[in-house]
Amino acid sequence: MSRKFTRNVISLFVLVVIASLSLGLVAAQDAVPMGGTVVVEQAGRGQWISNFNPFLSSAISDGTRQVIYDPMIVYDPLDGGEPTWWLGTGYEYSEDLLSITFTLREGVRWSDGEDMTADDVKFTFDLVQEFPALDRLGILAFLESTEVVDDLTVQFNLTDIYSLAHILVGQQRIVPEHIWSEVEDPVLFTNDDPVGTGPFTEVTDFTSEVYRICRNPYFFMEGQPYVDCLEYPAFTGNDPSNLAIINGDIDWGGNFIPDIDNTFVALDPEHHHRWFVGVNPWGFYVNATKAPFDDVEFRHALALAIDYEAIAVTAENGYIETPPEVATGIWPLYQDWVPQSVLDKVEEMGLGTFNVERASQILEDAGYVDADGDGWRDMTDGSALSFDIQIVNGWTDVVTAAQIMSQGFQDAGLNASVVTPDQTTFQANLQNADFDTSLGWAIWRVTPWDYYDNIMNSTRVNADTGFSTGNFQSRVFSDEADALLDAFLRTSDPEEQREIIGQLADIYVTQVVSTPIGIFPAWFEYNTTRFEGFPSEEDPYAVGAPWQEETARLVAVNLHCVDDTSCGQ
Repeated sequence: MSRKFTRNVISLFVLVVIASLSLGLVAAQDAVPMGGTVVVEQAGRGQWISNFNPFLSSAISDGTRQVIYDPMIVYDPLDGGEPTWWLGTGYEYSEDLLSITFTLREGVRWSDGEDMTADDVKFTFDLVQEFPALDRLGILAFLESTEVVDDLTVQFNLTDIYSLAHILVGQQRIVPEHIWSEVEDPVLFTNDDPVGTGPFTEVTDFTSEVYRICRNPYFFMEGQPYVDCLEYPAFTGNDPSNLAIINGDIDWGGNFIPDIDNTFVALDPEHHHRWFVGVNPWGFYVNATKAPFDDVEFRHALALAIDYEAIAVTAENGYIETPPEVATGIWPLYQDWVPQSVLDKVEEMGLGTFNVERASQILEDAGYVDADGDGWRDMTDGSALSFDIQIVNGWTDVVTAAQIMSQGFQDAGLNASVVTPDQTTFQANLQNADFDTSLGWAIWRVTPWDYYDNIMNSTRVNADTGFSTGNFQSRVFSDEADALLDAFLRTSDPEEQREIIGQLADIYVTQVVSTPIGIFPAWFEYNTTRFEGFPSEEDPYAVGAPWQEETARLVAVNLHCVDDTSCGQ
């Protein structure tokens, strides 16, 4: 039985897409055992706060963007830019490339039974324009207006040619006009009783320790989802969640487990499984709004004082990949976009390699010396120099990585220590530039542009508040980088775009904008004692991690009981 969606194989920058999708994931639906509650693990959530607002990063009730609210297109990282059509069925650019028309799937209903139409789509985008704080995807950078053509057709008018418009428009979660038009302030709205189009929308139980989302009675895939509910227990960190996974209390997990093949898989090889794919870049970020992180020589020295191999082996049990070319920040899928001259510069600068001696010499030459004899290097003016590395409390693997990094910095004479805020504080620190240095993930989406835009685009920072929509920015900005990021969007010529990416890569490397640590796997464990239908190396229909915003829905609609007795029916 094939669980793959029918996809339309298109070039990333093709101008016309007209698509249809066959939605039968399992051929013989009447043979699939129905029912059951899948227990889902997502570590690092000390407690749940009821917030199902799909626009906000503060909506920490996991599942909001994964299974309650839907986009028009789903992009699976494993597919390299090919769309899986969801609420949409196709799009078409106008001849002058200044508008794009999306067609919608017929027969989609909201979870309260109301029809979803083009009016809901227009309303959603109008809401983002009225309340810029809702713009998680950067749509305001190019959207002029939205028009309803008919019930199943929406036209988006662009302010200028924007070659990624179809991707960002396609990924926006759509909300129902008949609900959200009554909301006075959508930025503060916690949306405790969500109405969505996703496979699971009914919040039947909610406490700070655990909550449950059950099947949408009007979901557009007939007969799906096969399971009744998803249940999300809260865990204070990796250790308690790992114990729950190992003990068989979790069906679907997405966590780092040390020595997983021995501590989890070997306990029950028939039912305990893991499948890791490298789709997540992790890196080290500095806050260049303050000294000494505004000094490229200091950033260069920090990059050389990181023991990449120790992090890979000790902190991540060898699961992390650290190819030298990752120092450019570009996903290996797009490595042929990187000019050899940039790779030569990476080698010349020693980026991606551990060299405390060279780091120390760079610091010495730049004037960071121990001026007061206390054993630590000082600022160039002789004042004390110390800094923190922040990472989320309870994320044991990356806390270990931060500790390894702090030791390397100390070996270079820098007074560095690790701090571990909770996840909400961690995120707020990054977005408000209220940190010294930080570990964290980055963005690899459909093109290499996304990574550089998130990290290097100064327009992501609000000029008045200093708040950044770029989750991980060292705030090492330049007019040249801003111009190149903009130029990429004004052309649909693949060769021109490759050339622009090469120039951005050169700036990124030369300025040591941030320091990639490696390609982290999308942690994914699953237990087939009760449920099956999970992706695997043999059937890689989606990235399996339950915290992947785009692909979790692909997995959720596939899961079903092993048989009529496995789920307690």
